[in-house]
Amino acid sequence: MPRKLSLQSKILILVSISTLLAMAAIVGFDSYNLQRSVEETYVGQLDGMTTAINGRYEESHSIEDVQQIFDYIQYKTPNVLRLTLYGEQEVLASTDRGLVGRPSPPNLVSRLKQGESLITHLRRDKDGIPKVRLEAPLKEDGVTIGAIELLLDTSDNVALIRDRVLFIVAVGLTATVVLLLALSFIIRKLLIRPLLKIRAAAVSVREGSPYKELPLDSSQEINEVAAAFNDMVGNLEKRYAELQRAQKQLVESEKMVALGSLVAGVSHEINTPVGIGVTASSYLDEKSKEFAALYQDNKMKRSDLEDYLRTVRETSGMIQTNLLRASELIRSFKQVAVDRSSQSDRRFKVKEYVQDVLVSLQPKLKKTRHRVEVSGPEGVELYGDPGALSQIVTNLIMNSLIHAYGPEDAGTIAIELTQGDGRLTLRYSDDGKGMSADVAEQIFNPFFTTNRSGGGTGLGMNIVYNLATQSLGGAIRCESEPGRGTTFWIDIPIREG
Repeated sequence: MPRKLSLQSKILILVSISTLLAMAAIVGFDSYNLQRSVEETYVGQLDGMTTAINGRYEESHSIEDVQQIFDYIQYKTPNVLRLTLYGEQEVLASTDRGLVGRPSPPNLVSRLKQGESLITHLRRDKDGIPKVRLEAPLKEDGVTIGAIELLLDTSDNVALIRDRVLFIVAVGLTATVVLLLALSFIIRKLLIRPLLKIRAAAVSVREGSPYKELPLDSSQEINEVAAAFNDMVGNLEKRYAELQRAQKQLVESEKMVALGSLVAGVSHEINTPVGIGVTASSYLDEKSKEFAALYQDNKMKRSDLEDYLRTVRETSGMIQTNLLRASELIRSFKQVAVDRSSQSDRRFKVKEYVQDVLVSLQPKLKKTRHRVEVSGPEGVELYGDPGALSQIVTNLIMNSLIHAYGPEDAGTIAIELTQGDGRLTLRYSDDGKGMSADVAEQIFNPFFTTNRSGGGTGLGMNIVYNLATQSLGGAIRCESEPGRGTTFWIDIPIREG
């Protein structure tokens, strides 16, 4: 039975088939019994005729008397079409005079010597009239000497049986229709409607709508299903709330780990320019003391003054350059760190901010052979949470460093910004290993990772998805093929602050 049919339709079809089969069996059985009754009537009629003919023939031994009886019976009985007396060799008497004297059918008399009447139905004769042919033995002193054939018109009996069958079929069909209507009403009320309520409740749970417990006002079986569904939804809501709390804790924990890694990396990065500045200032202090000693001893020459001034100029330049470098690192780190922790909206220049994020990621990037390129217009501004964008760029880059490249690979990561129709599109791509379609379909699922043994939590890309769709109100999609790199498209609406 087709799967697309509803449960109610399947039940009604099965009931209809069962009812029709039962009705066909009843019609067949009734028709068979009626036919047997009619045949018994025919046989009884033939037995009566045979008894009368046998008695008359045994008295007179005259074929003319038998012929007269045949004519009389045909005259008095409208459905008798023909009466014939067959001898061993030829037809002795018949209401159809043209048959008298013709040869008898072979073996007819011998077949009737057993004393049983023969019945043959002729449903498709040339004249189209349904007939029955009955054959009985003609006996003299208990010995079969001939055969009597009775040919009857059964039109009335066939019509009677047909009318009887039509009546039974009409009654059966009427009863079937009434039964199906009643059954349809009962099924819909007791089964389909409660199931539709459970289905509607399941759809509401899937769509996140507030759940109302199903009423337990149906049959016992449906009530048990509804109660089990209510319990399942209640447990599901509790587990979902627990999962949300656990996920939130894991996300916050991962953010703090990322922020701690950022602090450690930037601190290490700042040590270099600060150390150079300290070394340069110590060198300048030492040269200043030497120059002061020459001056106090009146041993200073013009060349000593020139050397000292050159040293001051070179050293102060070195100190200034490295202090500016440290200041830039601190500014970038401060802005990124504040944005990640505050989660507040403000207006910022996207390209400049992405470059600041890359500055904070230099401790990680400089350990690799990869190149990061940022392209796009300079003046594009966005009103929103810059910390969300910082976290997105950071997670995407870290995802590429961990999953897309091997330790000795030298790849290119491209970040391209485009603006149009009131939207900002950030295209992030790498030329690494890529991923299969199965992995790409699940990449934004929480706790999905291909690096579980390496400590991956499976939350990095889920955080990217949530930040892009919720914090920034945009959309994100992933395109990747094995061996052809990975590309992320992030579409962000440009809001007016």
